[in-house]
Amino acid sequence: MKKIMTLSICLLVAATSFASDFARNTSSNFDGRKDKEITLTLDNVEIGQQLYIKDNKGYILYNKTFKSSGSVNSTFDFSTLPNGTYFFEHEKSNQIKVIPFNVKTGEVTYSPDVKVIFKPVVKIKDHRVYLSKLELDKTDVTVSLSFENEINDYKVIHTENFKNTANIQRVYSLAENVSGNYKVVIKADGKEFVEYFSI
Repeated sequence: MKKIMTLSICLLVAATSFASDFARNTSSNFDGRKDKEITLTLDNVEIGQQLYIKDNKGYILYNKTFKSSGSVNSTFDFSTLPNGTYFFEHEKSNQIKVIPFNVKTGEVTYSPDVKVIFKPVVKIKDHRVYLSKLELDKTDVTVSLSFENEINDYKVIHTENFKNTANIQRVYSLAENVSGNYKVVIKADGKEFVEYFSI
């Protein structure tokens, strides 16, 4: 009797284990979750760089600051996202890599339209503002220079628009007898880059 009881318990455990394994496998195969997972591989990551996930209106759905350098593999589960186009943005010190992906009827796929946005470089020396910006797609760029007035509000003192220009290089001279706080705003690629400085 004891042998039969032990055998029955062993069979029950085996049957329960098989059933739970089967349930786990079938749920992962049929709930569509695997199709809504995507793995992102980034090379040359440095500490302090940022990773964002945004929707097509620019809303941030996720952000992360990298705490280690090297190659990074991250898997994301987008099972709760509605159909649409989304973007990974890997922000480095001098550029932003934009990687689009699509969610459609249970599947997540990368888009081939990967883009690199070069950040503008602004340097201040001897009452001059040196600006450089690579714009390889030659999209429109707007630069505005503002000065902070007495009521702590910035007033635009110069604006310039660039069209069909791949390499923007400008030097803006400021009055040597006007010290205070300034702001440069560069609008390009659907983004706004702001630099504050004082002289």
